[in-house]
Amino acid sequence: MTQVTPPTTIGDMTNVQGLPPVTDQVNPVANRFDHPRVSENEHVATGIPAVLHAMQYAVPNRALPSLLTMNKHKGFDCPGCAWPEPDQHDLNIVEFCENGAKAVAEETTPVTAGADFWARYTVEELREKTDHWLGRQGRITLPLLYDRDSGDGHYRPVSWEDAFRIIADELRSIEPDEAVFYTSGKAVNESAYAVQLLARRLGTNNLPDCSNMCHESTGTALSATLGLGKGSVTIDDFHTTDLLISVGQNPGTNHPRALTAYSRCKENGGKIVAVNPMPEAGLMAFREPQAVKTYLGAKQKLADDYLQVRLDGDRALFLAINKELVRRDRAIDHWFIETFTTGFEELRDHLLSLDDDELAAAHGIPREQVLATVDRIEAAPTTIITWTLGATQHKNAVATIREMTNTLLLTGRIGKPGCGTAPLRGHSNVQGDRTMGVWEKMPESFLSALEREFGFDVPREHGYDTVASLQAMRDGKVKFFLSLGGNLVRVASDTSVLERGMESNELTVHLSTKPNGSHAWPGRRSLILPVRARTDLDMQKSGRQSVTVEDSAGKVHASTGKRRAHRNSDLKSEVDILCSIGRETFGDDFWQPMIDDYGVLRDHIANTIPGFGNFNEKILHPGGFYLPNGPRERRFTTPDGKAHLTVNEISPVELKPGELMMNTVRTHDQYNSTIYGMDDRYRGIRGGRRVVLINPEDCRELGVRDGDMVDLVSEWSDGERRAPDFRVVEYDHSRGGCTTYFPETNVLIPLDHSAVGSNTPVSKSMPIHLEPTGRRAEDMPPMPADEK
Repeated sequence: MTQVTPPTTIGDMTNVQGLPPVTDQVNPVANRFDHPRVSENEHVATGIPAVLHAMQYAVPNRALPSLLTMNKHKGFDCPGCAWPEPDQHDLNIVEFCENGAKAVAEETTPVTAGADFWARYTVEELREKTDHWLGRQGRITLPLLYDRDSGDGHYRPVSWEDAFRIIADELRSIEPDEAVFYTSGKAVNESAYAVQLLARRLGTNNLPDCSNMCHESTGTALSATLGLGKGSVTIDDFHTTDLLISVGQNPGTNHPRALTAYSRCKENGGKIVAVNPMPEAGLMAFREPQAVKTYLGAKQKLADDYLQVRLDGDRALFLAINKELVRRDRAIDHWFIETFTTGFEELRDHLLSLDDDELAAAHGIPREQVLATVDRIEAAPTTIITWTLGATQHKNAVATIREMTNTLLLTGRIGKPGCGTAPLRGHSNVQGDRTMGVWEKMPESFLSALEREFGFDVPREHGYDTVASLQAMRDGKVKFFLSLGGNLVRVASDTSVLERGMESNELTVHLSTKPNGSHAWPGRRSLILPVRARTDLDMQKSGRQSVTVEDSAGKVHASTGKRRAHRNSDLKSEVDILCSIGRETFGDDFWQPMIDDYGVLRDHIANTIPGFGNFNEKILHPGGFYLPNGPRERRFTTPDGKAHLTVNEISPVELKPGELMMNTVRTHDQYNSTIYGMDDRYRGIRGGRRVVLINPEDCRELGVRDGDMVDLVSEWSDGERRAPDFRVVEYDHSRGGCTTYFPETNVLIPLDHSAVGSNTPVSKSMPIHLEPTGRRAEDMPPMPADEK
């Protein structure tokens, strides 16, 4: 195994809690067999292979009964992506995708990680396991406590009463801003509201969430330009738009249900333009699993044009598009601009001053393709621009999203059917978490409403976002960390620093369904509290409870689990746990009624958040209800009441000779940090994850070839960071860039390397270089059977 060179860290961790200096914690034991096989990638998404693959997970894990009610009225909402729900009368026979089936199988698995599992493995031994292995150990069945001072290194069973006492004692002993409350996008509205209430009752706004990690750039850009940090389209707009421009997306893997809507768009005469460094099967062609023609071999072409943009070149591409739109003037909607916007003259002058050659060098698209895209925009009465993390996790991502918004504003394609912004969120309720107040800088209107509703003083000072929270842990400023779902150690950048930072806490608390990598890096004491999953029956004093979620279109609907929990398990709901912590810590009289009846909690939401009036009644309606959306109605709640056209610079990332720009993506058998399997079927990679996809011409220039083993190295002022033993894969990739899987290369990204304006970790435009190890993939040892 190549020696891992430890990075020099920012911030002195030497004396925090007596821990040793930070070293690179790349997992050499777990990853020493991760050397995948490579075959030709696929060019068609879903279809029969997707059905068969989904059933491989669903059948052994007893997921089929649950899947039949998923995403339907009186059923439960998919714990996967946040794709908008069709109207109930428009649903398919089954309304789930391959990844949804995998997500549900994770919850319904009969395998359990009970007391015997935690007695078998110490924390140090868990660190030698991959997250794929950890996830397959099954559902956690009882509360667990780790105490470093005990010396045995194990998590041990603990009663709920003692767990709540430990948490309450710790919270009462620290300063409020020494606590951090992190929320995953899997959390439902009710638990998200409860966790922000708990944090603010303590006296802190330290409420980082997974949106900080992914779509914060979207919220920052759209709030400043349109007055609302959410998208403006509905699912019907996807069906009826004349032109759909997809930027940085891989829907076949990340939100496969979108492909049905894209297919409807094509059937209705719409055109699709895909902008991506790599051709993704989910945008090239599609087989509808529930269509008879699929079983006869038919497929549907989706993308009419594919623009293979350079990494971080999207901004330059839209600058070039907007320059040409302004130069031609035919598609510019001057009435809309004069009525609803500001900044046109400054933008026009800036665009016309840009150098075409400089733009072309930054985006890498042939000029004839750029002009053809402008032709499509001119010809299409309606346009949607949709994007995901491929646009949001760059250094200048906020400027990129502002420039895409410029395209829509210049052409008046905001606030009418078939038009608008469509950022597609990852986890099912990440947008709802923010609506519920999980944000470190909620507006005064929300904070004062909480004070009126609950009668305690709410802090006004902005708290830590995710990156700032991790920096505070690194620097020894945090003593208490609570994670509502998620696996923060694996999803955040600068893995080694975060692992040590997590250990520096006095108490870490994880509300989890299954073991994950974050559990292997406990604080001095650590609690794992087993929670009910989305599919589980949740009975409280008032009877069976429902919860709610918000999708990417701003529609809120109910989710009701019906599956009984594992026999002999001791699970509680997230709402129960969070409100019990509040009750035991503060003794307020408003916590217990919210546990007994989630309708009481929803009444509090209705009293404090606009758009939720008659909340309990609205969720009884099939399909739920839409929240207010100003841009959808051409109401822009910026300070001057106008939409803002903005001036954005090209600002390309400069590479040194021999460097590549690194991008990170998920595999097909993965959802965020959850690794379902070791294959990436659409990209032709099986049995492993440590690969780097590079254009063949770049390989030749760098002196490597397909199958070579290399170390990936990033260099910073505080030292180098290294991810060892990656297999080179020659791939159809844009020039000057490469793609790896997340989170294996998070170790290369410094914690302080974040996007301008949003502080989102920069995971998509990382300068790195390759160091060949002198070995070939065929010479590496095979993966053991229990890791496949």
